[in-house]
Amino acid sequence: MPSAKVRILFALFAVGFGTNVATPLFLIYEDRLGLSTWTLTALFAIYPIGLAPALVFSGPASDVLGRRVVIMPGVLLSGVASLVMLFGGDTVVMLYIGRFLLGVVSGVVFVVASAWMQEVGSENPLLTSRQLGAVMYIGFGAGPMVSGVIGQWGPAPLVIPYVAHIVLIAAGAALLLGAPETVARDSSRRIRPNLGMPRESVKDFVTVVAPTALGVFGMPSLVFGLFPVLLKPAMPGIAVLISGALGFIATWSILPAQSLVGRVGPYRGAPIALACGATGTTLGSIAFATDKWGLVLVAAVFMGSASGLAMTSGLRFVDIICRPEDRGALNGSFYAVAYAGMMMPLVVSSLKKSVGSYVPILAGVAIVTAAGSLWLIGAASRLRQRHEAVAAI
Repeated sequence: MPSAKVRILFALFAVGFGTNVATPLFLIYEDRLGLSTWTLTALFAIYPIGLAPALVFSGPASDVLGRRVVIMPGVLLSGVASLVMLFGGDTVVMLYIGRFLLGVVSGVVFVVASAWMQEVGSENPLLTSRQLGAVMYIGFGAGPMVSGVIGQWGPAPLVIPYVAHIVLIAAGAALLLGAPETVARDSSRRIRPNLGMPRESVKDFVTVVAPTALGVFGMPSLVFGLFPVLLKPAMPGIAVLISGALGFIATWSILPAQSLVGRVGPYRGAPIALACGATGTTLGSIAFATDKWGLVLVAAVFMGSASGLAMTSGLRFVDIICRPEDRGALNGSFYAVAYAGMMMPLVVSSLKKSVGSYVPILAGVAIVTAAGSLWLIGAASRLRQRHEAVAAI
């Protein structure tokens, strides 16, 4: 029989698969519906907007009601979101609704699954953080790779990827039914928005966890949501495949990055994450300035590595500063900041209307990210000293 960790991780993979399965297909929708670059980046950005209410309530709700009762509806609704995309692909409104719904359910599943995994796998917290990040990102990468290949060469490109996701969701939901509950329902506690931060940890969250979290999706969102749109005029014959390949490269780059966190620890892993993000964004800006498109593939490696380093380090920071009774809520706060980074493609696309070129904007993002890396060198070191001092008491 599958272990509790395997059950939770498979459901996480299934939802992660659906998160980005549509992104290479946006280029097909662009041709069919005559969408602008801004509309495409807005379709990508509507996802984190849907996350907001889920992140605020799902963590606290699972702390009170239990993990399974909160996560199961989210898993099932992930399949419903693919149905909306499958049958509503002829109108922009339905695409927005599908993406928004994916954001809502992903927020529920990622937050609750993270808290649940930290409880069933608590004997090695750093390993648990690595497993969470790895499985989530394997799903993130597998979705666009499958849809990219099918969208470029396969039959029914706007059908088969969504059907594959729905099948995975059915299997994931069935497995979750056998996972052990780790939270006793507490009717004396009210479900209300809760950041999950002990008062003494607010500063640590703001100065260390939040900057780290922004690197989780801020960097790869450019690879998923912006780079394919900008590359399409240069390679129209294989644009859908390249879009899927970029997503695949970015997400699978997290595996060696996670191993690095295992060696250097989260306190050094977080600054390295933003340094990788700054490097990748710099390479991307050079590629678009010089038409050296091969640099975009290298940029995807760095930006995916940044995300993996930031995810693993950030989840470990959450585990360090949280109270057990508010674990779900603090995971929600972490993901809220992380998913805010997914607005990056829309921000860059909007700024382009004033600046006139993507190159200086991407260069500016690289500079800000590099400054964040320097900031985290000191801030994470101070958190480490405080944590070690408390542990020694």
